[in-house]
Amino acid sequence: MKHCLFVFLPIFILFISCRQKVQSNFQPDISNQTETVYDFPEEYAEEIIITGKVLNREFYPQEKELTLIIPFFRDMENQYRTPIQEDGSFYFTFPVYAKIREVSIRNYAEHLYVHPGDSIHLEIDFKDMFHPKVTGDAEKLNQEILAFTESGYYYMRDYGIRHDLSVEDFEAELKKEYNTRLERRAEYLQKYNPMQDVVMFTEELLKQDYYYTILVYASQCQYRTRKEFARYHTLLPEINKLYKKGILSARLFDIVDWIENYIPTGMVLKNKEYPTIDDIMSEIGENELNQYLYTKVTANSLEANDTISLSRKRSQFDSIVKIPHLQGQIAQMYRQTKAFLENPRSVSDNLLYGKYNESSNTLTPMSYMESIYKILEENRGKVIYLDFWATTCPLCLAEMEPLKKLRSKYSTQDLIIYSICSGGNDTKMQWELCLDKYSMKNHDIECVYAADYIGLENYQKITKQFKINRLPYYILINRKGQIIDYGAAARPSNPNLLLRIEEIVKQ
Repeated sequence: MKHCLFVFLPIFILFISCRQKVQSNFQPDISNQTETVYDFPEEYAEEIIITGKVLNREFYPQEKELTLIIPFFRDMENQYRTPIQEDGSFYFTFPVYAKIREVSIRNYAEHLYVHPGDSIHLEIDFKDMFHPKVTGDAEKLNQEILAFTESGYYYMRDYGIRHDLSVEDFEAELKKEYNTRLERRAEYLQKYNPMQDVVMFTEELLKQDYYYTILVYASQCQYRTRKEFARYHTLLPEINKLYKKGILSARLFDIVDWIENYIPTGMVLKNKEYPTIDDIMSEIGENELNQYLYTKVTANSLEANDTISLSRKRSQFDSIVKIPHLQGQIAQMYRQTKAFLENPRSVSDNLLYGKYNESSNTLTPMSYMESIYKILEENRGKVIYLDFWATTCPLCLAEMEPLKKLRSKYSTQDLIIYSICSGGNDTKMQWELCLDKYSMKNHDIECVYAADYIGLENYQKITKQFKINRLPYYILINRKGQIIDYGAAARPSNPNLLLRIEEIVKQ
């Protein structure tokens, strides 16, 4: 879920995200407990200013605003939106939390680099959108990087190599593509003779894309074969070096996202158990990567609306995470999560019914959500638990037994469980075979094949509405029909989920 921050609102609004938040299974009723205010060092927190002007607006008159993105982990990026004024001017201000950091203005300037306290002016020409002009602080740095990224010397980030290739064919194709990119960079260096920071950055950018491609391939191999694919574990020390250069790019977060996928999935396939964060960090064994990984796990917890957990583990977090921009982002997410916990109802209504005016009691149902509304209506007064999964997802399958154990603890008059198979790449036969393999039938679990029950087009819209970007994904609804928890953290094997369900069943 992305942070959507509006820079033209008062400054305190900058710390209130438009991410859709609900109360966490980790966190009981916060009105009856106190928690330590979690504060972090504000190093590198000095705000920067980006002013700018859009030229030739008549070419795209429908464009009314610009979106600036500060990269973080997948679906956690900060987004700042600002209107384009009548004269074409625009304005952003935001904290950097790093010595130098990549940001982007969606569609118009994909690679901008800023320092704390910078003041930058950006000129965007709708007749020539691929060549924005940067002046002000860090002018030379940005002009030289833009000459690389926007002038044909930097190929698109993703290699586009098929994931079903054999290891030999994949590595041969990867080597060929990487060498081509090195040749293009050499041409750029010869023509522009850029400053040393840019020489280092362009080299690191190609390395980041290279390792990212390997991790995606390795993860896909594990999903396809359902076997641990440990071939690239030896690359982790080299990958860790990417995090020591001092230039913070978006791709570094992408790499951690895939490491978080690759390593735990392999451990589940090997040991048939979901690993702890300590297990994963031990497997990686590298300091900077572990700081990023521990931050990602902490961010996942905050995304699941859990602030108590971080407060209780403050000393552990401080002992592991020393990088200022990671500390700063977690501090901001913590404040955002606390703000949203104060009003879970509006978040639930937003998830279920779209835009909601809190001053009105009128909700606006969405036609593609009819199957969800049917579940709510047919089970009015019950606790409802939705499990979104796929037959090709090892982490989903690892939760099948815990799901059945959860089902056995409660009467169907108290708790109703819907197991919803994605129905996209999964054929109905694969779904039925999977149900037989895990003995899901005759356990009072409503097993649903999405293509039949919901329809693929509606299912895709529902996943977008619920912000389901990866599987497995869970939604917990109380007896009032309000969503009070959702996300991967609300999985059946999480003991805190049982405490949460126990609490709301009794209500």
